Amino acid sequence: MAKTNSKSRRFNLPGTIYARNGRYWYKVQLPGEPKPVARPLKPVGAQYATTDYTAALEIARNTYQQAIYHGHSANIENVSSIAALVCVYLKHAKAYYKDSDGNPTREPENIEYACKPLIELFAALPPEEFGPLKLIELQNHLIQLNWSRGVINQRIGMIKRMFKWAVARQYISPVLYHGLTAVEGLRRGRSAVRETARVKPVDEKYVYAVLPYAMPVTAAMIELQLLTGMRPTEVCMMRPCDLDRSGNIWHYKPPKHKNLYRDIERIVSIGPRGQEILRPFLLRPAESYCFSPIESERYRRAKLTENRITPLSCGNTVGSNRKENPQVQPGQYYDSESYRKAIAHAVQAANKVIKEAAKKEGIEKPELIPDWTPYQMRHTAATKVRREMGYETAGATLGHTNMSATAIYAERNQGLADEAARRLG
Repeated sequence: MAKTNSKSRRFNLPGTIYARNGRYWYKVQLPGEPKPVARPLKPVGAQYATTDYTAALEIARNTYQQAIYHGHSANIENVSSIAALVCVYLKHAKAYYKDSDGNPTREPENIEYACKPLIELFAALPPEEFGPLKLIELQNHLIQLNWSRGVINQRIGMIKRMFKWAVARQYISPVLYHGLTAVEGLRRGRSAVRETARVKPVDEKYVYAVLPYAMPVTAAMIELQLLTGMRPTEVCMMRPCDLDRSGNIWHYKPPKHKNLYRDIERIVSIGPRGQEILRPFLLRPAESYCFSPIESERYRRAKLTENRITPLSCGNTVGSNRKENPQVQPGQYYDSESYRKAIAHAVQAANKVIKEAAKKEGIEKPELIPDWTPYQMRHTAATKVRREMGYETAGATLGHTNMSATAIYAERNQGLADEAARRLG
């Protein structure tokens, strides 16, 4: 008989965990398997099963989750448990959520994250028994995990969407999904849930204070984004072939953006100042990325050589102590994460100089540059355009729209965005 405690009840694992000769085994029918199978609960890299019951529970939980996320979902025909439902839905999500090039998006990964707590609590529960009270129990569990209100609402929404999909495939009754939709999302100030701070604009003085400490490639990206209000990913993937330079105002059409699946065209207007920043980065093949980490790394190494204290006739020769094949290689283009890290490094470098100068002058608490992210610059651009030219122009500049208004206001909004770029960017 399986040994039970509060932790095993929390994980709600199907099957049986039992001891054999002092070591723990797990007998369970994983999703896609025809019958229960006994398997030793071996830690990663171990030859034998564990003798620790707490470790056995964790290994069993990981085994079951791996079977759901990476198992033989194609063999599942009868969705008899929440685990099996998650399994078939993830198979659908990996085939459905793809970008214009046919590559998978991050949505299946987000769905996996959303379903992990669901699996921990209700893996063996039949889908027909997962009603509104169970969803509220899951909601409260996420609050106890200290997830923020926005994340909880987003993940609960994904789970509701999974049950809606299951209704369309006749895996469950429509009555069940109708009951789940009655569970409202958490509202600000109405529950004991962690709230995250709203994203606020970063002051332009902090942005320009960081530019001297950023690599030239990153500095150009920062200034261009501040002028145009682009999303970080739109700046990162810019190529010369995506720019229409036939008029006084350049138009940039990102090949990928968040509303592409809605068949909405995204056009970024670039004015004289932005054009001046961009010109040096357009002298390359049309399909190459304008902003390359390889170029940043080349500049960084050249700068180190320029500032070298040891004479070239002494010590190591330039480049002799570099790894031939380092594990981390600079990519062809930035992504939103590497772009954010590049800004963070520049902020750190700027604050280091400020602290050293303050120490020489005897200032105990100098004014440091606060940490900021690329998305805060988007808010800064929106605030500036809204202040100068109104809400509608700000929405046009940032590409904010909805399905019902697109056909009516697209042309008019583009003209407003052009005017904003002519005056401000």
